[in-house]
This record gives sequence, structure tokens and C-alpha cells, in this order.
Amino acid sequence: MELELYKKLTTAGFNVVHALSKNEISKSLLERYANLPSDYLQFLKNFESISNSTNTAWFNLNSDFNGETGSEFKWNEFELLSLEWSEDDKEELMNIKEFWKFHIPIVLSVNDGYQFFAICLEDEKYGKIVHGQEPVFEDVSKICNSFIELIDLLEKKQIPNII
Repeated sequence: MELELYKKLTTAGFNVVHALSKNEISKSLLERYANLPSDYLQFLKNFESISNSTNTAWFNLNSDFNGETGSEFKWNEFELLSLEWSEDDKEELMNIKEFWKFHIPIVLSVNDGYQFFAICLEDEKYGKIVHGQEPVFEDVSKICNSFIELIDLLEKKQIPNII
């Protein structure tokens, strides 16, 4: 699976760096999102970095979740921005926290405004990939049914202008 993903991501225009050894999944990530899909967990173990040629779109990987990248953007940057923008509205804050409790951002982009892909972890929508963008990150649209399907769509360049 690793080689196939590598080929698809490079075809999609990403610069892909394999991990020298299997990455251990961040404990804090597993505590926050206990029910991550197994294909995504396997993916996290195998890659060190994945970004487009201009570094304006990238996959959140284990080093991002561990805060080890030195990137200006945290893996949950859009959640943090939403919370900051809504700090005076308690109901909105609650809605934002509830949304991000069930959505893990897996691709971030600043290519055409701030936008992302996330895996939905809610029971009835489990594993589906959604797309969100500014100004209301939590107003998302479904892209596809799985992480692997997202990789296929990226390879075929059949997704929103995120990369």
C-alpha cells in the first residue's frame, strides 16, 4: 500500500518523503481521536512529509501532530482560528468544539485561501472526507467516502482547488 500511495501522491504533484523507519503514532492524537480509520493510521506511520511544490498545501503527518515541524501552522490551526474568531459567542464556541471533536484535518492549504480536507469520525459519517474553507471552516462539503478514495481523486486531479 505504501508504494501505491507514494506513486499516486507524486502523480498528483506532491513532494513525498518516506519515513526512514515506521513512525509511532502520537499518543496525544490517539487520545483525542480514538477511532481513526486504520488506513489513515497506516499512512501516518509511513511518511515523513508530503507537500505540494510551493509548500502551500500539505498533509498533516505524525511530526505535525507531535508539534515537531517548526511550521507556522499548527495541525489544528483552523480550529484555533475559529475559536479565536468566536470567543465572544458561547454557543458558537460550543458548536466549533463539537465539530472539531469529530473531524481530523488531514490536508491543509493556503493556496487559494485557507482550506482543508478532514476525515469525519461521526458514527453515521465515519470515514468520509470533507472539505472546508474560510471564513467558516466548519461549514463543510463532502468530497468522498474514504481516505483512499481521496488519494485517488488527488491523483486524478478531481478535487477542489486546494493544491
